[in-house]
Amino acid sequence: MKKVLVVVAAIALIAWVISWFWAKDAVTASAARPWPGGMGTLSAAADKLPPQQANDASVKLTALANAMPKNDAAGDFVRREIARGELAIGKPPMLSDVSAIRELLLREPVVWQRREGIGGGNDSNTERAVQLTVARALVASALAKARANEPAAWEDLHAAWNLARSLDGHQQMMVQTAALTTARMINAVAWKMPLPAPAWLSELQARDNVRPLLEAFQHQTASYAKDGWAVFPTKMLAASVDHDRLIAEELFHLTQCDVNARENELGTDLTSVWRRAFRYRAEREATANALRVREGKPIETASQCSDGGWTLDGTTLHFSHEIATAPQDSPMPLVLRVKP
Repeated sequence: MKKVLVVVAAIALIAWVISWFWAKDAVTASAARPWPGGMGTLSAAADKLPPQQANDASVKLTALANAMPKNDAAGDFVRREIARGELAIGKPPMLSDVSAIRELLLREPVVWQRREGIGGGNDSNTERAVQLTVARALVASALAKARANEPAAWEDLHAAWNLARSLDGHQQMMVQTAALTTARMINAVAWKMPLPAPAWLSELQARDNVRPLLEAFQHQTASYAKDGWAVFPTKMLAASVDHDRLIAEELFHLTQCDVNARENELGTDLTSVWRRAFRYRAEREATANALRVREGKPIETASQCSDGGWTLDGTTLHFSHEIATAPQDSPMPLVLRVKP
């Protein structure tokens, strides 16, 4: 009899615990609250875009990237030149021939396979590695040509920009961080290229990556919420969904470029991503002002960053303060020596 009572009590306790944590209605309500900027509700975000198949151009590009020698020389060269903050470009290492890659990206639209979920599988990781390898190789080639004052350097950067644009419409955060990394690399060396700057550079300068990153963040939260709702919808899950939506609200309305976002509760910590994305706003202004100086034009002292502005002391362009990033980041300086 005692054993029966113990079993009954245990079942009652389990039922009480489940009823305490079980909160399907709360999770549903949290997912139904709209995200900022007209992004809509979390309920619709997980399946916002249908899958799409890769085209032949992406297959060719992958093959060309895989055929390049495996070494870090191009990446090291790019990181070194981005960090220098000097108009002069150092001696490049022996670099791979990227002419076939450049011509492909300038000639054909590249379409990557669009996958469901948050990404991170072997195929997604391999694709991302290919994209960043190609971007670094193109930027390194552009720097080498710019050192020789060859206007064709811009063609390498244009190809890299087309690569970054090919990642539009992909919902995964890892894809959008690859797009951000590529755009930042292009921008960080564009001020060192031969004059005049081409018209397409205005597209890169006008493109703000915060919005697509916020959409990827929403997709990530939606994916975790959808899985949790199907398995065990809890009050904690509902609170985490609300927490992440609040982060998006705060980020959407931020006007500073030096940001310290709260850590999200669902998925990989994105605080360093937000620091890079908001700092990139100041980086784009640095490049635009550096090119103005080289063209003999006055700089724009005002900034879209409410926490800063620009000055020129004759040879050196300064943002009002440094914006630190994560240790693994390789940002362009916000102090640039724009004249010899």
